[in-house]
Amino acid sequence: MTCAITAVRPADHSNQPPRRAGAQSGHVLDVAETTFDLLMRGPAPLSVDGAALGHGLPAREIALDEVRAILLHPSTGHDARDAVWKVLVRRARHQGPSWVIGCVGVALPGLKAIVRDRLRGLESEPGADTSRVAGDLLSAFLEALHQVDLEQPRIAQRLVWRSAKAVERAYRAHVQVIPVDPSELVNVDPAAVSSDDHVDLLLGSAVRQGVITAVEAEIITMTRLEGMAPACLAGRLGMSYAAFMKRRSRAEKRLVAAMRDEGLRDDFASLMSKPGV
Repeated sequence: MTCAITAVRPADHSNQPPRRAGAQSGHVLDVAETTFDLLMRGPAPLSVDGAALGHGLPAREIALDEVRAILLHPSTGHDARDAVWKVLVRRARHQGPSWVIGCVGVALPGLKAIVRDRLRGLESEPGADTSRVAGDLLSAFLEALHQVDLEQPRIAQRLVWRSAKAVERAYRAHVQVIPVDPSELVNVDPAAVSSDDHVDLLLGSAVRQGVITAVEAEIITMTRLEGMAPACLAGRLGMSYAAFMKRRSRAEKRLVAAMRDEGLRDDFASLMSKPGV
């Protein structure tokens, strides 16, 4: 996860007329969802070759709406997700607008979750209504498609997470960012680590040190970072919703406590403050 977006900023809306009542119904991510659905209904929907990609994917052409469902499933490994996203991003860069729409469509669950959860804190900022924030997030995501480092892991997560950070920086002069140094926790070269890698590195290190389990790390990743509904993941894990939420909460508290014990400032303050749905 290595290439930072520093130039993304929302368009200057200061001279634009006030939005009409009901404008929220034109939410750009809903429009993107409709466009993606229409693209999938054609006689030759965009697809990837699962046989060529491997990693346990179906050995056939897989339409992107099915790809999205596969990538959201907790049984799909990170290597498979990254293999798919490398293909999607490269095609978006070189094969035209339809593949850009395809990338957006596959990423929509994460983008919608970011608007609903992480970026709702911008509502108190001037001009930051939900529809406008969603539009700026989509713009940041489209720029990130051309900048993200495909040789680093967790491609989709970095695309969505970095886009959210770009929007936060654009709307707020002083965004609360937790400046944890992951090299202190995982013993890697700080020059090789971007700020967007913090969450993955810290979760991996916490698992290795026995602070949380691998399952708990996956629960945090899937629900906090990748937009999966807790109730959905709870069902797939054979847990009640209440038990699932308690387990996630306890794991997060252990994680934060462990980092504070080391004198580090954690990169989970806003992430872990969300109650989940």
